[in-house]
Amino acid sequence: MGKSDIEIAVLRHRKARIRELRHMQLLHDATISPPEEINYMERRIYMVATEGTIEAFNELVAQGRAVLTEITPQGNTILHLSAIYGHFRLLEHIINHEREVFENWDPIPNYYQSLLLRPNSNGDLPLHVAAAAGHAPAVIRLINYLNQLPRGMQIFLREGRQVEVGDVWVVQNNGGNTALHLALKANHQDVALRLAEVDPRVSFVPNEERASPLYMAAEAGDVLLVARMLISPVPRYEGKSVMHAAIKSKNIEILNLLLVPIRQNLINSRDEEKRSVLSYAASIGYDEGVERLLQEFSNIAYVKDPDGFFPIHSACRRGHMGALQAILQSCPDTIELLNLQGQNVLHVAAECGKNEVVKYILKNEKYANLINQKDHKGNTPLHLATMFWYPMIVHILTKDERVNVGEQNKLGFTALDAAEECMDLNPTFRERLTWMALVCVGTPRALKLMPYDSFLAPGPQEGIIQSNEMPSAKKYKDRVNTLLLLAILVATVAFSAAFSVTKVPEGETHWYKVFVVSVGFWSSACFLLVWANAIGPATSVTEKREERAGPRDTQAHELDS
Repeated sequence: MGKSDIEIAVLRHRKARIRELRHMQLLHDATISPPEEINYMERRIYMVATEGTIEAFNELVAQGRAVLTEITPQGNTILHLSAIYGHFRLLEHIINHEREVFENWDPIPNYYQSLLLRPNSNGDLPLHVAAAAGHAPAVIRLINYLNQLPRGMQIFLREGRQVEVGDVWVVQNNGGNTALHLALKANHQDVALRLAEVDPRVSFVPNEERASPLYMAAEAGDVLLVARMLISPVPRYEGKSVMHAAIKSKNIEILNLLLVPIRQNLINSRDEEKRSVLSYAASIGYDEGVERLLQEFSNIAYVKDPDGFFPIHSACRRGHMGALQAILQSCPDTIELLNLQGQNVLHVAAECGKNEVVKYILKNEKYANLINQKDHKGNTPLHLATMFWYPMIVHILTKDERVNVGEQNKLGFTALDAAEECMDLNPTFRERLTWMALVCVGTPRALKLMPYDSFLAPGPQEGIIQSNEMPSAKKYKDRVNTLLLLAILVATVAFSAAFSVTKVPEGETHWYKVFVVSVGFWSSACFLLVWANAIGPATSVTEKREERAGPRDTQAHELDS
């Protein structure tokens, strides 16, 4: 039988060169420079590791091949490869062969770097790659072998870092991931449970993305794994908020596990955007979570986020009615909360185009004081719905008699003024619909015809009037009536066409009529849509802007001509 790997090395080199060999072969030391020549794994060894043939491995050992020292271009040893492919029987033979080498050579424990502890170029130990691949039998055997190593033995990692074998479970690769992180990323629950039981500390170690295994398990909604991890006697909640992860998974069981009295400090945690737990739950529409949080900690309804929004605003911004109602039921006075712009919940809903929220607030008489309330810029909810071009919200608001359509903001604009000021010269269809919704209810304008420079810098009340005259309202109502008349005429033609169809084979008459009527209706709709765009407010907007330009700009234009 030929000599083993380390025996050959010892015979060929003096004791003074052992430190150099530590990096080249099994004696890995991160404190010295890497050798210029690297013994890449020969083909036969690579095939044995990937195929898991034990007989071929024994033949290589008998031939004195350096099965323990050679690596792949990614720094993987034969133990890495057997772990990646799940060949746990081969893995056992490799470790037993390495132990025989130990017995024959008897190296200094602190100098020897076992294959169990050798990282590849990504910083992964064999335990990491086995966990990532989800090979539970290989992981179980690696755990057993690692537990048998001397606790004080050093693990030499990249960049000169060293840890003791007792801390191997919290060793992180180049991406900051432990073996438990990798198992969770690949959704290998059985492997994750094994690793979480070995060392409770590993469940709270954050990676480079600031995600701990506990956070990842909560985000995945894994109740069993979260419950196992929380058994830790000394939990350290570092990295991303595990409470937000539980909210994200919308799992009430995990949320209940985190809301026990000993973990009450978690309720004050924030996510990456600095949002509170309740704000986040309200923003994603997790109604059950909102109710549960308010049962335990109703005061968090009054916690403001850095963007100035309270949880009730977050619910309105996303249009989540269940969350809104849950907050109002638990804390009814939150309806009075204003954000940094001085906006109430109706402002927020109107600005974000949430129809159902607007209807809900208008339906409740006790919220009537919100309807014409102004923000710091003097804008009412109608102003905001207009400026953000939500024609349906404008329609809902203007048909409510309590809405003052002539209310002016601090620039002296009514909603119609704001629409015409913000509208493009070639308005979009939404802009046209919004403008027409305002005109059809007789929304007044509040601006005099004044020089443009006066318009830019008016005095306290200069240039602003409350006009009750609507000279153009009748004109636009006539246009709407014309549209309706045309719609009726075209629809009538479409119907009459259905009753005067040409003769077709028996059995096909019904579907032919359906086809003709459908074509008629679609033709009507297309015609009216095109015509409505053609008579839109672009001309009116241009005229209004020319009127505001005043004589000075008119004279300047004549001089330029």
